[in-house]
Amino acid sequence: MLAEGEGLGLELRVDRWTLHKWCLVISVCTVFVYGTAGLICAILTWFRAWDSADVMYVADYDLLVFITLSASILLFTALIGFSGTLLNSRPLLAVYALLLWPAFLSLLVIGYTAYKRSAFALDRKLNLAWSQWYTPLGRRVVQDALHCCGFYSALHEAAPSARCYPRTPLPGCKGKLWRFERANLATIWGTVFSLVPVHILNIFVALLCANHVTRTFGKGITPKRYRLNGEDVRSDAAALMKVLSDVRPVARPGFTRAPSSGVFREDKSYYDSLDDWEEGSNGDTVGLGIHHR
Repeated sequence: MLAEGEGLGLELRVDRWTLHKWCLVISVCTVFVYGTAGLICAILTWFRAWDSADVMYVADYDLLVFITLSASILLFTALIGFSGTLLNSRPLLAVYALLLWPAFLSLLVIGYTAYKRSAFALDRKLNLAWSQWYTPLGRRVVQDALHCCGFYSALHEAAPSARCYPRTPLPGCKGKLWRFERANLATIWGTVFSLVPVHILNIFVALLCANHVTRTFGKGITPKRYRLNGEDVRSDAAALMKVLSDVRPVARPGFTRAPSSGVFREDKSYYDSLDDWEEGSNGDTVGLGIHHR
């Protein structure tokens, strides 16, 4: 009986996902993937889990903060997108499409900052940062990570340590720091700018497919302007009662029954005359040989 379904008035057929919904799922998955990848890289850097992570922590602290914030925005946006897609919620998908724009701006900030720092006078920027921006503790962290001492040499603004002293054989940090920063910044802005077209595509998919996650036009709910409320019902009832009060009421006919007087029993007098006629006709038919039984 359940297999037939029609006898019970049930619709047992499960609707398939529309093409727009599949596109949304794939798009949200891509946002989730590069958001998760960025957050993992940021966490590994914060906890110094890879070689030379200390150098990036000191030299590119602002970029590390931007990457963490951007990855968090991307992950939050992806979670909103997953919720809206699986629940077929157009309001959530609208929020998802809106949050893609701050995420896009955060990617541009990271890429522009890394490219500008890498492409324009990187050596001079490192010289200025080593002299004025890095603290003695930051210099020592860079020296220990790159196995160097001082900027140009051990006698140039070095942070003294067990391996960094005036007559140490370690070279200066300028060359190693410059090579690390050039490679690290190129990796950052190259990765971010390669994600920009993908993110723009995700924005277009969200804008085009968010309103077609199901085959239902709109939300499937009666618009608010067409809904009845208590005031509408009362006004309609008052108008109906006014119309009915203007119409003249129709009198209901009462019950009637036949009178008991013999004057009005015409049917009885008619049948009595028929009986008299039959009695008179019986006497006339004897001579014709018809016997009445």
